[in-house]
Amino acid sequence: MVGGLKGADNVYTQHQPLLVQTLENLSKGKMKETDYPFVNAAHGPKDAKPQDVLVFVIGGVTYEEARFVAQMNEYGQGFHITLGGTTILNSRSFLQDMIRALC
Repeated sequence: MVGGLKGADNVYTQHQPLLVQTLENLSKGKMKETDYPFVNAAHGPKDAKPQDVLVFVIGGVTYEEARFVAQMNEYGQGFHITLGGTTILNSRSFLQDMIRALC
């Protein structure tokens, strides 16, 4: 187990949520039209990059997703991302949701 963790600063930050891949694809102009048919429908060519991006997640966002968005905004991707959601998810809220679902 220890041999597999060499070179990892923090094993808990190795996971990347789907939002990371989605925003990276957006920054590269590689959004799948079958998944996101309205991304560029009214805003010009398919490879045009947006100026401002609003991401709202029904069901909530995690601290990990917020950290990634903050990093993207800090280092600049050519656009600004605003992240919102119905709640902020953490381990306590996750466990409470699981208990409610099982009872």
